[in-house]
Amino acid sequence: MTQVKTVIDSCVTIPNSLTGLKAGLDALKEWLTSASIGQQAEDRAFLVFEEIVTNIIRYGFDDAQEHPIDISFALGDGELTLTFDDDGRAFDPRAVPTPDLHRPLANAQIGGRGIYLVRKTAKRLDYQRTQKGRNRLTVAVPLG
Repeated sequence: MTQVKTVIDSCVTIPNSLTGLKAGLDALKEWLTSASIGQQAEDRAFLVFEEIVTNIIRYGFDDAQEHPIDISFALGDGELTLTFDDDGRAFDPRAVPTPDLHRPLANAQIGGRGIYLVRKTAKRLDYQRTQKGRNRLTVAVPLG
């Protein structure tokens, strides 16, 4: 039986604001530096982090209140795993239709391209709406 071992893991809680996004990106950068996973995997992690957190901040809530977003980072078994947990509106990015990529960007419909990039970058996406009414999105990014 093969055992999956997590080498490094960490978590951060940020508010649903641009200040929270910056703090989260700073925490991710610090963690990635200590993990030494290589530039390509780091770039993938930043793309996923920024796109998912920005979508949560912009579209996840019906009010202007502060909502915590819990994000965990784990490294193991040849992949980097980012897990996002929030109490916003239910949203499964796997269900978003693929945008029309043949249309010029200037004429493209707004929305969907960032999620498309996340899906293309990810090795695996798992989504769950928990019994407590929270979104839990796990994105696995390949290291190689």
